[in-house]
Amino acid sequence: MRPESLMSPLSRREFVALTAAGAAGAPFLVGGFAPASNGLTAQEVVERIRKNVGVDWSDDGVDTFKAGDPSTVVTGVVTTSMATLEVLRKAVQAGANLVITAAPTFYSRADLRELPARGGGPGAGGARGAPRGGGAGTTPPASPAAISGPGTGASAPMPPAPPLPEAVVPPSQRGAFAAGAASPPADPVYSGKNTFIDQHKLVIYRLTEHWNRRNPDPRALGLAAAMGWTKYKAGEDARSYEIPAIAFDTLAGQLKKALGARGGIRAVGDRTLTVRRVGLLPGFTLIKDAIAMLPAADVIITGEVQEWESATYVQDVAFAGLKKGFVSIGRVVNEAPGMQVCADWLKTIVAEVPIRCIPAGDPYWRPL
Repeated sequence: MRPESLMSPLSRREFVALTAAGAAGAPFLVGGFAPASNGLTAQEVVERIRKNVGVDWSDDGVDTFKAGDPSTVVTGVVTTSMATLEVLRKAVQAGANLVITAAPTFYSRADLRELPARGGGPGAGGARGAPRGGGAGTTPPASPAAISGPGTGASAPMPPAPPLPEAVVPPSQRGAFAAGAASPPADPVYSGKNTFIDQHKLVIYRLTEHWNRRNPDPRALGLAAAMGWTKYKAGEDARSYEIPAIAFDTLAGQLKKALGARGGIRAVGDRTLTVRRVGLLPGFTLIKDAIAMLPAADVIITGEVQEWESATYVQDVAFAGLKKGFVSIGRVVNEAPGMQVCADWLKTIVAEVPIRCIPAGDPYWRPL
């Protein structure tokens, strides 16, 4: 079944009303945000990032404007691990209009502003499929592999969708779902998010590839700071820490509390293991990095993993009797402290407007 049909009881207008309701009323000016008249544009903020980020900049990646007009005068900047509707609403309430996000805004690596057509052919997403904004940093329409290929949860472009049984298609939409129809009706969640962004004249920029290449890794620095481990850094590597001895299950509990993880933390290994050496592998963890770090660490803390790679590898290590542990805390929760580091860094190069981090929070919850 197409996802559009699942959302059919909710119209775009109803979804927009739901998202707009929370942004109505007077801004509460979190962190002292207030309208600015300095003339600094979103494009100029990005140019400062490009100039000062400390790594060679490439335009052939995902770090681009995803929505909004780069010439918009900035009133405030919000950094976040993911530009969810809740984060966007808080940004509006705070008086900020430039949102810098680590993760995609529109639910896939391609970050198209409209639900891509199944099959991922050229032009998927229609006229609104390409990122808006123009100017430097705008990317051409994504390839099929970017829409549904490696890194997106699918190994190949999706085949064309078969016609849906008439019984599951609302009468008002049956013509659009007929075999051979040009395109399905717009998804109300995509449409509602777009409308919210446009109505509040928000500008969204993704900053992840270049930010994550900084040395030392700002995500590791942020996570260590959130855990109170900065003073325990082992040598020059911001990913290695020698902490006071602690039981593995206690450490996992401290991670959950410090990061506000409602349900995303998962651990592998003996919960009674005494942990002294911790290795941090933030973001998406490749198995080669986990294998390389494991000999020097009692426990590795990661963000997102292929479950059948690093997690299973450490599971087998633990089964063999070696005292090793592994924790996955989830991509969004994992990158939030790093985006606090990003906000603090931005303040050193953008002094004209207020800047703060608004965490997206843990998208999951755990049943009791």
